[in-house]
Amino acid sequence: MDITIAGISLYYIISWFFIYSFLGWVWESAYVSVKKGKPVNRGFINGPLCTIYGAGAVSVYLILKPFDGNLLILYAGGVVTATLLELVTGWLMEKIFHTRWWDYSKQKFNFHGYICVGASLGWGVFTVLLFQVLHPFVSWLTGLYPQSVGKIVLLIVTLLYLVDFISSAAAAFGLSKAFAKAEDMLEDLTVYLQGTRVYETKEEIREKLESVRNYRRLQDSLEWLSGRKQEILERFESLVQDRRLLDAESYMEKKRELEQRLDEYVKKYTDIRKKQSRIRKRMVCAYPELKSQFRTYREKHQKKKTD
Repeated sequence: MDITIAGISLYYIISWFFIYSFLGWVWESAYVSVKKGKPVNRGFINGPLCTIYGAGAVSVYLILKPFDGNLLILYAGGVVTATLLELVTGWLMEKIFHTRWWDYSKQKFNFHGYICVGASLGWGVFTVLLFQVLHPFVSWLTGLYPQSVGKIVLLIVTLLYLVDFISSAAAAFGLSKAFAKAEDMLEDLTVYLQGTRVYETKEEIREKLESVRNYRRLQDSLEWLSGRKQEILERFESLVQDRRLLDAESYMEKKRELEQRLDEYVKKYTDIRKKQSRIRKRMVCAYPELKSQFRTYREKHQKKKTD
């Protein structure tokens, strides 16, 4: 028995979902790659699919299909439907993974960074294009091969997608834990350095150490950290000589303690980086703001607990 939704066979709905997911991945990856000047594999999963585009295109089509002859309703309906989908998806992903995969906070007329007017108006344009250009092409594409062949291909693609989605979700959960561990390490070192009075404020210390996030290669990160360690030790020695930190008798003891704490931080940081899977590395590369968004999420919820 053929299952239908809104009068359309489930076979075609799933086929369209994967095609639109692929087209969305092509668009998203190409746009970000050109913007950053280097190849970027966007999307939550590792394969060439952006699920939100596939789910969004199919949902919009099924909901607005009765109005496919009215461009004004298609545009307005696309704005509303796609915006709601983006809002719900963004909120759910933040709650589940404790970080944001996109953020419109810097855009005008945004709602908690999940959606913004500019993007919503763009979704309306995409909806009109979906009905006028994309869907006729996608429908033609799915009609090029018999359903008997399509169902076999669809089964294989669906199984591969599920495996990819589950492994990506597991990696995303692990990524949140790695971010939490890195934040705890940084906070411990920051509090210690502030206590030694090598630097006066936590903000100054964090600014010195957080730039390590900008390095993709572990070796580059370690070289940068080595430079920061030397800079901190030199500042420590300078303060001792100026008699603004402590007397000369405890100098060697404090210096050894400072070196030990810095070396421990580097070791723990190295362990975290080495344990990163290929999937996690791909996610961080594709969404470089994940780390800062995780910290923002954590600080916001820690503040709520103390209020």
